[in-house]
Amino acid sequence: MKSIPSSQNTALTFLSVLFLLGGSLLMLPYGRLNEFGTVPYFLLGALALCFGFICSWQILTLSPILFWGVAILTRFLLLWQVPGDDIYRYVWEGRVLLSGINPYLHAPDASILEGLRDTVWKAVEYKGVTAIYPPLTEFLFAFFSLLSSTPFFFKIIFAIADLMIVILLVREFGQRKARLYGWNPLVIYCFAGGGHYDSLFILALVIGWLSYRRERIILAALFIGVAIALKWIALPLAGWILWRTLYSKQYRAILPILLALSLPMIGSWVLLSFWTDEWTFQIFPKQFTQYVRSVEFIPAIVGHFWKESLKHNDWFLIPLALFWLVVIIRARSFEKAIEWIFFLLWIFSPMMHAWYFTWIIPFAVLTRNRGSIAISISGFFYFAIHHYFQSPGGQWALPPQIAFLMWSPLILGFLWSMGTPPVKPSLPQKKSEGLNEVS
Repeated sequence: MKSIPSSQNTALTFLSVLFLLGGSLLMLPYGRLNEFGTVPYFLLGALALCFGFICSWQILTLSPILFWGVAILTRFLLLWQVPGDDIYRYVWEGRVLLSGINPYLHAPDASILEGLRDTVWKAVEYKGVTAIYPPLTEFLFAFFSLLSSTPFFFKIIFAIADLMIVILLVREFGQRKARLYGWNPLVIYCFAGGGHYDSLFILALVIGWLSYRRERIILAALFIGVAIALKWIALPLAGWILWRTLYSKQYRAILPILLALSLPMIGSWVLLSFWTDEWTFQIFPKQFTQYVRSVEFIPAIVGHFWKESLKHNDWFLIPLALFWLVVIIRARSFEKAIEWIFFLLWIFSPMMHAWYFTWIIPFAVLTRNRGSIAISISGFFYFAIHHYFQSPGGQWALPPQIAFLMWSPLILGFLWSMGTPPVKPSLPQKKSEGLNEVS
């Protein structure tokens, strides 16, 4: 590794710390993205954060105190920022479940819930839509609400989970590599500032990943099962683990792995049903997921030439499933599998949000995937959608040129990284077992 003069290292450290902390302070007052005129100031703070992040790439030596000081202080500052709207639904559905009512059967505007309505209920979006999160997630919301049913408390939990991820990555890969996540501007905002619960999902994924690296396959499967029970999107990873087990002819491990993968989801669904005494297999709002769109990539291109595709999101499930199947069969390493699973989802999904991009960033600590690094910066273009939506005659859509600025760094960087030599597989395998790795 090429060294740099100590004076240059000090200057880069100073600039990085200055802009990361300064960007957090600049962004802090502008969390109300639904208010017209707020987004430009929010993005100015994001620009400062991104500059500090870029400066950190070349820092070779950094004291642990300074590393953790920046990681903690940036998140602490943004805890005081007004969160995104999703967090109010988290709090609301947690309180609904605590009341013994099934959130999959009763939307926020249901008459049975009139007695719970307050300022949190007023802030919930899509009041006619039932719960979209898996059962384990609903139980966590209920538990957090039992302790304190305030958005600020939820943000503290999400920020703590985020810092736990940093701790795990530092222990596994060292401080310098883990800086890619610990000082990542999109990560810092989305959990501590925006208040999105995805840090819990990522924490489960990272524990599963690190367990797999240590060949503790059953434990890995259990935490992947937890991740699935927090967000459905981890389900293809269960297929990959099962396939790798079958391919390596570890037939006796199939049943324990299958149980570990399914227990968190099935167990939490059964428990929720008993808790509320209201049973249903419809644990996501079908109509909502079929028609809602947000900053999509391939669906937008297809929709430009085939207007009929704009009427239904299910058109894109078949090609996505087929590509996922290829990944499940061909990917040898956990890292490659999960990077391709998420990347394919993003480009095929009719509904995308900036915090989804954080899912892949912990794995870039090892793979150094250029697309994952690039989206940590270009992902902030997503938030311009609030500005255009609040403008006179605005719609919930990004102008094509802004969408291009957001998507192109991810796609080009991802494909560039896939053309470089792959990282060492998570689980050592015999040469005779080798599959052609997705690349």
